[in-house]
Amino acid sequence: MSASTQTLRVAPRFHRSSPVSADDAAAAGRPWIRLATFGALALYGLERWATLLHPAPTWRFAGLFVLALAVAGGLPLLRRISVPAAVAVAVLLCLIALPIAGLPWHWLRHVRITVSADLIGTGLQDLAGVLVPYVGTDHAVRLVIMLGAAVLLLDSAIVFAFAPRPLGDGRRAAAALPLVALAVVPSALVRPQLPYLQGLILFGLLVAFMWGERLRRDAAGTALVIAAVAGVAGAIVAPKIDLHKPWVNYRAWAGTITHAHIDAFNWNQTYGPLHWPRAGHQVLTVAAKRADYWKAENLDFFNGFAWQAGTDAASPALPSPDPAALAKWTQQLQVTIKGMRTTDVIAAGYATEPTISGGVSAGPSAGTWSSVRSLGPGTNYSVLAYSPTPSTVQLRTAGTDYPDASLVNYRTLAIPYRQLMVGELPAVTFPPFHSDQEPYVQQGYIPRTAQLVRSSPYGPAYVLARRLAAQASTPAALVTSVQHYLSRGYTYNEKPPRRAFPLESFLFKDHLGYCQQFSGAMALLLRMGGLPARVASGFTAGSPNASNTAWSVSDIDAHAWVEVWFPHYGWVRFDPTPAAAPARGGATTPAFVKNLPGEGSVPSPAADKNPGQASSPTSPHASAAGGGLSILLLIPALLVVAAVALLSWWLLRPAPSDQELVAELERALGRSGRPLADGVTLAGLEHRFRSSPSAAAYVRELRLGRYAGQAAHPTPAQRRALRQQLRFGLGVSGRVRALWALPPRLRLGPKSPA
Repeated sequence: MSASTQTLRVAPRFHRSSPVSADDAAAAGRPWIRLATFGALALYGLERWATLLHPAPTWRFAGLFVLALAVAGGLPLLRRISVPAAVAVAVLLCLIALPIAGLPWHWLRHVRITVSADLIGTGLQDLAGVLVPYVGTDHAVRLVIMLGAAVLLLDSAIVFAFAPRPLGDGRRAAAALPLVALAVVPSALVRPQLPYLQGLILFGLLVAFMWGERLRRDAAGTALVIAAVAGVAGAIVAPKIDLHKPWVNYRAWAGTITHAHIDAFNWNQTYGPLHWPRAGHQVLTVAAKRADYWKAENLDFFNGFAWQAGTDAASPALPSPDPAALAKWTQQLQVTIKGMRTTDVIAAGYATEPTISGGVSAGPSAGTWSSVRSLGPGTNYSVLAYSPTPSTVQLRTAGTDYPDASLVNYRTLAIPYRQLMVGELPAVTFPPFHSDQEPYVQQGYIPRTAQLVRSSPYGPAYVLARRLAAQASTPAALVTSVQHYLSRGYTYNEKPPRRAFPLESFLFKDHLGYCQQFSGAMALLLRMGGLPARVASGFTAGSPNASNTAWSVSDIDAHAWVEVWFPHYGWVRFDPTPAAAPARGGATTPAFVKNLPGEGSVPSPAADKNPGQASSPTSPHASAAGGGLSILLLIPALLVVAAVALLSWWLLRPAPSDQELVAELERALGRSGRPLADGVTLAGLEHRFRSSPSAAAYVRELRLGRYAGQAAHPTPAQRRALRQQLRFGLGVSGRVRALWALPPRLRLGPKSPA
């Protein structure tokens, strides 16, 4: 039959081609599914990785996500034009990831390779002692955590972008593995809420990424049912096989080939670069009803330079707390020494005498104990400890009924006068809170003691303490004011410079230090302000077990804090060290520790305006689960995924077959208001568009492909010319209407038949 009698509805003729599998044929038609599932899996992995940091830098994660989509969606287009250009752009995008992750941009611009490498190396070294979620301010640690996400994300995107077509199972697995690690590693370090649901989500995303684009439409229903059954079955079985401990005890196995690590601590304050063990080794476990700070020693004596254990004179016994307070805040502790050696009996607050093999003796400070023999790994003992945590309201109404004779030594400091900088320093006792008395020396006589204190190295601290005390209406308000003061402009840093008078330099020059500087300065200001205060040292609570009945304490949890004596309650704990400190939350402390009553924090703005009013000492970080990507990011990110996937599908969809091009032409004529009459042939259409040789050539290519047995290869220029003909005479809306009728295509050659 001649071409002139053939209509547009003749069945298509297939061309011979090399065998292609059904899966590959389906995948070739839907590459946008691959990009969409990649984006969804990457977004989920980033959401999980964000739980390693608190607060999570949302815009950095969003930047990495957009960068990965650019690599995965844009480089395949560029690779078809020039492989070297695609490689160069990939390298450039990887470099852009560095400042997005947190490396200073000008370092990259000025090629400061050595400085950048040193910063990353420092972060990697410090990372070994960091537990998560990390809420600290150490830029190097935050940088390497962000770089971990960037490396995994871009690794997957580059494998995705440069993989050959069709994409085999090996290449898919290579692209999926970094994204799986992006999601699984944080879940292994920070146990997520609803972990089995999280696993089900990851399973579904992984199934979609691996098989989504290759799934034939006629098999989609069966595949979805199988995947759903497998996922639900796994979610049901998982709790049964999850023993909350590894099936293979790798820790015990590793212990057989490595030497046990034993830590030792010197609790006296030195204020130089921190030399406490910081390797993350477990040092003890404590079984208790509730979390607490596990005390080793009280540092009752300030020697003019630092806080140390012991006092310069025996103090009379202090009044006992109220019976109700004793009943409420006394608990039994079961302590097991693991990886440390000490003679201090680790307890909490005020401890009664424990029973330990070999015997114990009273420590330098009431409520602390020393073992006659050294306590090492395997030592286990039980001890009763009273550690009150009254509320701010209770402390504010505790009154000022302080037994002066019993507490006088806790308002005393050794002050180095400028006239007497050597030899034994005089012990200056500061008057009680809101007293009209002047400071005085307990033994001997020094006239005008207050003036001499002001002219001493600690003169500015004394002036500050008296000002804060004058503004505070209650002892509790003074404690809050000092905490507030130390929360503004002071930075946590474990390598402060050495100074002749470290606390004075910390307060007025350096403004940086670790727990020793913060606790030492707070106790100093409180004693000068007339409150009985001291420094205590030991460990923060550590990490709880699943039932919150036992806590595992590591050497990173070593810490120093402040105790202040209040009527009715006795010694009450306060912690002025920022939450960025590893022991407080930068590495290990969970939410329940940060929210313990009596913990230091930044008071409310109202308290800032009126230091006389105490505020509730709550932690600025309410959750240890880490800061995931906010919902405000998820919505635009999903829109970006959808837009990129749609654009990729539009541009990367494979070349249509001859039949599809002919059907599209018939549909385009109808959309542009030129529907075909019955019996119209391709040859007739070619003649109709004879005024535009390029438009006529487009139709001729379709005719030859349809009826002459050769592949149809119309060009984009011919397609544009035909679009120009379709919009002719349609007025202002003609351009949009023609574009809708015959949209652009990147590829116009026919695809291989399935």
